[in-house]
Amino acid sequence: MVKKYKSIKNWESKKFDTIIDVRSPSEFANDHIIGAINCPVLSDQEREKVGTIYKKESTFKAKIIGSSLTARNIADHIETKFLKQKGSWQPLIYCWRGGQRSKAFSIILSEVGWRTYQLDGGYKEYRNRVVKFFETIGSKLKIILISGKTGSAKTKILQNIGELGGQIIDLEGLANHKGSLLGKMPGLDQPSQKLFESKLFNKLKQLDLKKNIYVEAESSKIGNVHIPKSIWAKMIISPRVEIKADLKLRANFLVKDYDYMCKNPKLIYPLLNGLKKRLSKNLIENWKELILKKNWIELTKSFLESHYDPSYSSNTIKNDRKIVKLIDVESLTQKEIMKIAKTILK
Repeated sequence: MVKKYKSIKNWESKKFDTIIDVRSPSEFANDHIIGAINCPVLSDQEREKVGTIYKKESTFKAKIIGSSLTARNIADHIETKFLKQKGSWQPLIYCWRGGQRSKAFSIILSEVGWRTYQLDGGYKEYRNRVVKFFETIGSKLKIILISGKTGSAKTKILQNIGELGGQIIDLEGLANHKGSLLGKMPGLDQPSQKLFESKLFNKLKQLDLKKNIYVEAESSKIGNVHIPKSIWAKMIISPRVEIKADLKLRANFLVKDYDYMCKNPKLIYPLLNGLKKRLSKNLIENWKELILKKNWIELTKSFLESHYDPSYSSNTIKNDRKIVKLIDVESLTQKEIMKIAKTILK
């Protein structure tokens, strides 16, 4: 019997209409090709059930149960997601390593008449390529850092550079984290390390590496994820644009930017708990009093003076890096932030 679907090693060599990840939801959540949709042939519970039968009862029985569940799930995906696809539709299917799960899905879709492709090596092949990519990509990047003390609107400046057509990598956006003890974004979980790298890989593939890429100065770790070593190595030797804003201006900006914390003060306590061993007990108690009084400006000023500004002064990225532009700001309104972004791009 002639195989109707095609196997392909490089998922980037062809433009597919849909990339379908047929692994379980937990596998997909941990990492996947960016842009893929999840159509599991076995749910997490079904996969566990089949695995238990395989180990404790019979290999043959496990295959029977697994095949029936797989056929039922594939039929459901076709009926709910793909009924309106034309005959020219070209999907790419992958599982963990190009085995039975993606093969079963590929056979059925190709029998319908769709131009179906299976990723040879599956997710494992994809992941190997991502790892190899990050081993050398850092040295090829023309990075310019946007640096400045906490509260100098670096992230918003970076985003405005992007809106003006400049090439940016928003590492905090990819990491779903603002990069400090108070950096957890409400309602958002951080991606796994692998998924963060996939998101970064996907972003870098869209950029022109011959042109400048603007990146916010970060530490090597953003929340729970790490910047790939080759990119971090490039960042610590890259030139920087320094944004300079006074304490009052930065405190006012942060109170507005973290308004969700002012409305829900319990979100502030992880910072206090994280600094207990590094700062005096009296200072921590003073912060608690300011929280109770809802004196957010004074609290933020104290955070900056006692913790964030000293940390910035000793930051690896800042030390001895060439400043290509020093921008003194007198306000941090949206209009001024856009003006700063334009100045950086000149």
